Amino acid sequence: MAQASQNKKDLAQARTKTNFDITDMTNYLYGGAANVEQRRYIIDLIAREPIFNKDDWPWLNHTDAVKRGIAMSTRLAEIKMEHELNDLDFATMVEAIDDTLPILLHNGAFIPVINSQGSDEQIEKWIPLAEKYQIIGCYAQTELGHGSNLSQLETTATFVQDTDEWEINSTTFTAAKWWIGGLGAMCTHAVVQAKLIIAGKDYGAHVFVVPIRSLDNHKPFPGIQVGDIGPKAYGGFNKMENGFARFNKYRIPRENMLMRFSKVSRDGVYTKPPHAKLSYGSMVLLRSVLIRQMALYLSRATTISTRYLTVRRQFNNPTKRNDADINPSLETQVINYPMVQNRLFPMIAQSYALFAAGTVMMEMYIGLMTGLSSGNIDTLAEVHATSSALKSYCTTIAAAGAEECRKLMGGHGYSYFTGLAHMFASIVPSNTYEGDNYVLTQQMARYLLKEVKIARTIPDKVTPYSKYLLQALNKEAFVNARCSVIKAEDWLNPDVQLAVFEHRCARLATELSDAVDAAGGMEATTWSDHNIECYRISHAHAQYVMVLWFVQSIRDARNPETEEERRASPEAILILERLSNLHALHTIQINLADFTEDAYFNPAQCQSLRAQVKSLVESIADQAVGLVDAFDHPDFLLASALGASDGEAYQRLWDKAQTEPLNRREVCDGYEEYIRPLLKKHGELKL
Repeated sequence: MAQASQNKKDLAQARTKTNFDITDMTNYLYGGAANVEQRRYIIDLIAREPIFNKDDWPWLNHTDAVKRGIAMSTRLAEIKMEHELNDLDFATMVEAIDDTLPILLHNGAFIPVINSQGSDEQIEKWIPLAEKYQIIGCYAQTELGHGSNLSQLETTATFVQDTDEWEINSTTFTAAKWWIGGLGAMCTHAVVQAKLIIAGKDYGAHVFVVPIRSLDNHKPFPGIQVGDIGPKAYGGFNKMENGFARFNKYRIPRENMLMRFSKVSRDGVYTKPPHAKLSYGSMVLLRSVLIRQMALYLSRATTISTRYLTVRRQFNNPTKRNDADINPSLETQVINYPMVQNRLFPMIAQSYALFAAGTVMMEMYIGLMTGLSSGNIDTLAEVHATSSALKSYCTTIAAAGAEECRKLMGGHGYSYFTGLAHMFASIVPSNTYEGDNYVLTQQMARYLLKEVKIARTIPDKVTPYSKYLLQALNKEAFVNARCSVIKAEDWLNPDVQLAVFEHRCARLATELSDAVDAAGGMEATTWSDHNIECYRISHAHAQYVMVLWFVQSIRDARNPETEEERRASPEAILILERLSNLHALHTIQINLADFTEDAYFNPAQCQSLRAQVKSLVESIADQAVGLVDAFDHPDFLLASALGASDGEAYQRLWDKAQTEPLNRREVCDGYEEYIRPLLKKHGELKL
């Protein structure tokens, strides 16, 4: 029997230090044992399918990758129908596949948009066809010339009363739909955002179901020019054929305008929706899903990095956790260096906080849609603003975190076989799609400015997550408010932490409100001058609710009256509290200027904060491997030579390198054409 490698021994030894039940922690993260088992079942379904094997992905060019993506999409749809899987199971299959496929926006946007904005008759017509994949759709909003600025889209839908049709037209070259996932090759239909024009009057952007390709031969219909926009940055999304489309006075029936809220009659009479923002539901869904997705991405990145840093040994520098007394001949494990821990462990805490945030945000979305179905729009503004703020913040920290995990792994981290390069390329575009992360912060800022006015006039009407604004009503008391921390241990009180975040949010929001009012109000031409402050308050609010929801999640897990799926054991709660404290205090530490510029913190508090963060990082060291194991990401999903569950990092990296096509020949292709002539240019050489 072969002797276990030191790598394998190191990871196994690290697991013995875990002092909580990993299964219990996994159940907490995923909302119960039933959800965990279903996730494992779905991932295993995908892992057993040859078409989803990832071994040759690094060497696929864009054309071959798109063809593979179409094949994978087809099998994905077949599995969903064969096993009668629901939308949550489909999302888990997508997670397991770990690549963006042409069919994803069919389930992720095309169907949800029709369900949320279509009339009952339209849903009855289109959804059964879409659910059986008799039509395949995408969502076409972004144009070559406009993305975030929906009001300036140039695609038009002009009502032709004589024939009871819409004429879809790309009015300029820059009106071409662009970046549309699935449009480049696979989709037969699209829900298209276009300006609605009736008798020369512009009624703004509305949504239309537009047939793109023939269901007989898949050729584009006359009047439509459609294709693929080409390869993307970092080699990402290479199986997704992001497409373009230009419409040349292309006709569709009047009934193809989605009419749950806005309506146009046969004689061209426009009926406006009862609320201008009822169509925001589909945007909220996509942004809410992204928050959970970032939890899965960052937890995978930290899993890979933690395992590798546990088995990687460099130098013989003593640390508090050095095992030189047990293995004097061995170098120090990289994960034992304090600087490494200080970079890595807060990201593990962030991952846990993201899981909690993803759960609450999805519950808020479901509550919103339940209300909208009965005409209740009370929560719409808050849910839309919160999803916008969290989308911006969470995708930002996930992208930065994945890259930080790569850098933590040193030179080997640059290898594709870490699994992080592909992941990073998948996360990065989330910083600009579904709203640019900087532009999007204006949504929360505008919402909070309205809340400030409400707080100053009818304070009882302030929405739940904005109640911190009330503390700023007494201006003199608020200006003189100071952090209550006296002893270092006070930082570990969640109520103290929340008070700190609330004070910061209240100050930034009221300062922005006063500045905007002084400049003439939100509609003034100087609004853009406040964009930097909008970004600050939006991310501050996002950080506040992230901390709040993580704290609430742990309190629920401790409460015996909470449903069993949300509870956790006392041992798990103990480590969760450490993670929550680290998440909150590290977030304060990296934004310290915001908490000190109004003297809310004094120098001694800043020093005790840093000491407490350092202490929390040290307290998590023995639990790090167990904490990432609890994320329950199988090796198939991680696709990482360096982060596999057995710890055999070097052997797996070697084995992967041997699969490089260049290594199939002893003498490389190009030797006779290029290398030999160069070597022989000055005659034969004998050494």
